Amino acid sequence: MCAQLLTKSIPMKKIYLLSILLVAAVGLQAQYVYNDYAANRNETFKGWPNDVAIVANPDASGINTGDSVAQWVRSTDQYANVYSKLAGPIDLSVDTVFHMKVYSPIACVVLLKLEDQADGNQFVQLSDTITASGINKWVQLDFAFAKNANATYDQITLFFDFASTADNTFYFDDVEGPGIAAASFHPYTLPIDFETGPYVLTDFGGDVSSVVVDPTDPGNMVAQTIKTDAAEIWAGTTMGINALANPIPFTATDTKMTVRVWSPDAGTPVRLKVENANDPTISVETQTNTTVAQAWDTLVFDFSKEATGTAALNLANTYNMASIFFNFGTTGATAGAKTYYWDDVTFKTGASQGKPLAATDVQDNFENDGSATITDWKFQDPDLNALKDTTDPTDATNHVANYDRSGAFAYTNAQAILDHRLDLSKRNIFKLRVYFPSTNDYTGSLTPTVSVKLQNSLLGGNAWTTQTEIKDTVTTFDGWATFEFDFSGIADSVNYDQIVVQLGGEGHNVPGQFYFDDLLLEQSTTGIHNNIATMMNVFPNPVVNQLQISGIKNIEQIEIYSITGVKVFSSQQTTHTLNVSSLPAGVYLLSVKNQDGIVFSRKIMKR
Repeated sequence: MCAQLLTKSIPMKKIYLLSILLVAAVGLQAQYVYNDYAANRNETFKGWPNDVAIVANPDASGINTGDSVAQWVRSTDQYANVYSKLAGPIDLSVDTVFHMKVYSPIACVVLLKLEDQADGNQFVQLSDTITASGINKWVQLDFAFAKNANATYDQITLFFDFASTADNTFYFDDVEGPGIAAASFHPYTLPIDFETGPYVLTDFGGDVSSVVVDPTDPGNMVAQTIKTDAAEIWAGTTMGINALANPIPFTATDTKMTVRVWSPDAGTPVRLKVENANDPTISVETQTNTTVAQAWDTLVFDFSKEATGTAALNLANTYNMASIFFNFGTTGATAGAKTYYWDDVTFKTGASQGKPLAATDVQDNFENDGSATITDWKFQDPDLNALKDTTDPTDATNHVANYDRSGAFAYTNAQAILDHRLDLSKRNIFKLRVYFPSTNDYTGSLTPTVSVKLQNSLLGGNAWTTQTEIKDTVTTFDGWATFEFDFSGIADSVNYDQIVVQLGGEGHNVPGQFYFDDLLLEQSTTGIHNNIATMMNVFPNPVVNQLQISGIKNIEQIEIYSITGVKVFSSQQTTHTLNVSSLPAGVYLLSVKNQDGIVFSRKIMKR
């Protein structure tokens, strides 16, 4: 019965596809919202040398009463700028005017430049002026470019107070302008996280979907699907207009996908269907249920276990199209209109699928002599690339990890995902050698510290929200020092499969050269420390006034950081109740250190 119902949905789907294309064609001639730092964050704006932060509106009045805006600290570099790299060229054939709102502490000129990422010689630029009467309040700037049907500009660059080298803080919001050419609505590539748009979702059967701000995290974008009260039992949403960029790489052992889902109810059936975009008779469907209500839940879809009445997975077929169905099998008239959110559509490969819990060797000496159990280190700075090794600065016969932080990223780190989950009840002490040159400048934000963090890789970009970190201070420079990181205090944790090494601290953009070597997970020499709790919990979250911390004994220090790494709270208090009423609304990182030096981190949302 299910297979027949899905087959009948195909004509309806084509009708909706035509509607989407028509809407897209019309929308390209209307003003496109690049980012309003509210529900429409279609394009990401970054900054150089300082990045852009999303903060509370410093003056929610006049022409801008929105809650959140972009903040950018200019620096003293004349060419400091804010930019957005687009997925396709800006369509200047009809609409040519850009608008944006700016809050400036000074009278100045703002320059908007359109340029071609592949050819820096192809650009146009216009300026608008903030006069003395426009200081410390929201004003609208307009940039009217000439029509150009053949324009190839696919990057927007903004220069605030361009002719100066003064360091000021600017705010901007509601960047709107000509749309992006239709060709830029390229097929999705897995994983899909809805952070870099534009995104197109194709609904059928009575669903209504869009990309919106995460209702639990204003710094995250997600898909919202409303299964209306007129929806069919097979109402669903296709990811994109038609095919994915690449076929889903199923193998005999790699058959699972995961989707993070927020559902109003527990026990809601969610179905995931993959098919051949050119042949709808080739498909496979699988289904699972939500386990929590009104909270995020990572659902695992195993396509080796097809839904009853549907075709089995055939590895000889090509599957390059994906659709999701909420509350499958129940009409909207029966259930009533319900709203679902979803994010992080991921294909799980290799050992990431149902990793075993093991107390096996974890080690690497960077010698490529066959003794290493970690073969794929990554270095994030800010792009995630392979970690390079280099010659030991004290021994030309030895190779070590080259930890060269550029200063372009506040959270530089080296990381490795294991093929198993760490059984910390049996092995829980890591050893690591580090080399800190004295030529680094440790007088400011760059700190002589070494951290090892354990994370759950299945959480993707949110892995840091449940991490456990141990940090130590380096006192030996221009020579190797060995550190032990004792995780016996979380010996009953079973979800960690990722190791992160961080040298020089975080939350700053100061460059530094470091080295590390000989990572080793030792056999446990002691049992669980009686004075160390297993895991930290915080509630309520989101929080308005009082935040309760549980699961940790002997608290020594509590710190709170903004999402841009700025420390906004620090206390030596040892109580488990924290008053956060004075913090502006937003997302923060709570960091709690106990007397054994273990740092527990959790993401919190302040309302």
